[in-house]
Amino acid sequence: MFARNIKITKDYFSLVKFRNKYLITFIIIDLINVLLSLLVPYFISLIVENVTNRLYNISFIFVILLGITYLFNKISSYFTNWCYAKFFKDAYIEVHKILVNSIYNFDEEYSKKISVGKIINSSNTDIINIAEIPSFIIELSIELVKLLIIYFVFARQNILVGIYVIIIDLIYYNYAKKCNEKNTFYLKKQRNYADKLTGMLSQILIGLKDTKNFDIGDKLNNKLDSYRKRWQENYFLKRKYYFTRKTLVGLIIDFGKIVLYFILIILLIKSKISIAIFLLLISYYDKAKESINNIMEFDVSIMEESVSLYRINEIISYGNNSLKLDGLIHNNDIVGFVEFKDVSFKYNQLPILKNISFVANPNQITTIVGKTGMGKTTIFNLLLRMYKVNSGKILIDNLNIYEYSKAVYHSNVSIVNQKTFIFNMSIRGNLSLIDSNKKRQIDACKRVGIHDFIMSLPKGYNTVLKEDATNISVGQKQLLSLARALLTTSEILLLDEVTSSLDPNTTNKIIKLLDDLKTDHTLIVITHNKDLMKVADKLIVLNNGKIECIGRHEDLLKNNDVYRQLYNK
Repeated sequence: MFARNIKITKDYFSLVKFRNKYLITFIIIDLINVLLSLLVPYFISLIVENVTNRLYNISFIFVILLGITYLFNKISSYFTNWCYAKFFKDAYIEVHKILVNSIYNFDEEYSKKISVGKIINSSNTDIINIAEIPSFIIELSIELVKLLIIYFVFARQNILVGIYVIIIDLIYYNYAKKCNEKNTFYLKKQRNYADKLTGMLSQILIGLKDTKNFDIGDKLNNKLDSYRKRWQENYFLKRKYYFTRKTLVGLIIDFGKIVLYFILIILLIKSKISIAIFLLLISYYDKAKESINNIMEFDVSIMEESVSLYRINEIISYGNNSLKLDGLIHNNDIVGFVEFKDVSFKYNQLPILKNISFVANPNQITTIVGKTGMGKTTIFNLLLRMYKVNSGKILIDNLNIYEYSKAVYHSNVSIVNQKTFIFNMSIRGNLSLIDSNKKRQIDACKRVGIHDFIMSLPKGYNTVLKEDATNISVGQKQLLSLARALLTTSEILLLDEVTSSLDPNTTNKIIKLLDDLKTDHTLIVITHNKDLMKVADKLIVLNNGKIECIGRHEDLLKNNDVYRQLYNK
């Protein structure tokens, strides 16, 4: 128990790195408060003894002292709770920031290692769950000190009685500890199935339209039922060991007290102890039982909350160990020449790109085409530095992309995805995430052709968009995404199927927009759109991870069978 809790303490404070005055004050006051609580049985035994001996004046003095002890206990308990609440409100914010910042570092593979349900639960439940770890560890330590004082009092009055009490407590502790360990084991399994339930519910919400369309609610419920059943089983087993410790194992202490009564009565008959000592030791036995129960409660709580601690640490560790590139070049004067030089890349030992070389020039639309699975998206992922190439080089302005600082690179390379995400905030709020300058926001929206639509809305730029902008059309959402990309001041824009699922009118608007944008950008586009292929300055045709051909639409249509088949299809 001790080694485990010391490790948990170290791991907690390696996460929550600050110590503040409130935590220190909590420790000092709580220690004094707990130790003073040991005076209560002592004062009560003296009151009874002096009343029995008709020493009433002395009894009143001890009654007053008992009242003062009760008063101090309650006031100090209030302040300890106040101090700890002050400490935790800061700790919660720090841990939440660390967790979210680590998520920003996730690579594309995170969902294979960490479920979405786990991330969501950890960002809420787990951060709150670890709130009391320092408190429980401090309280447990203080209870141990209190227990040692109680054993000392027993041993001083009668060494054999002291040994008896220690043996009973050790037997009780041993069985209670086993119950605690089982409790924690099943709690971990219960939390895992809770993650699966949350993850599945998240998927149902995202795919609600398909769920209704295909009427697959019952089949999804069967899957959920299997998770619910496992959660239910593990919850019951966890609770079983909890109430076993609270009831059956507790009989060890209770029957131990019965035997102690016999022992103390015999000592009282033989005049080995006074009535005051009799009452004090019986009361201290109850205090020892209370301390051990508290230690067990704190210990199981520490183990339960450590489950949350290590779940959080797993997420943060994944984010910290993901590919993070931050070079030393801070020169922000980028023109936008992009070059792939004999680039090869494998994913899970499967070759995706094989020695590909091409150049994307500023003031041109470079379009990458090919069948699904040919490596188009991989090229974008490499340009976004989500992975490192296995061999070859990717250059921007003749410098390796991994040499640029994170700030410079992200401000010069941006992507607009096929399914871009808009946040549940106002249009201005979404744009302000990139640049809060209102004039630049309006200029960007005018350039992409969505300003007039925004101004037609009752609240204009202050119109609140629903999550993922479901209250505007797909085309308007795509134009807004393009405006957001322009606000980044990026020289290089990556456009991934931006015309997919759009009506012909909006598609034509975007094609005209791209022709305008190329005047001051390097545009690299993944598309299956025939009209976009026609206007491209350069077409790169991928086939089985290799470059089949490079050229303009008219030339490739005449001279290359692969492109011809792709275009006609």
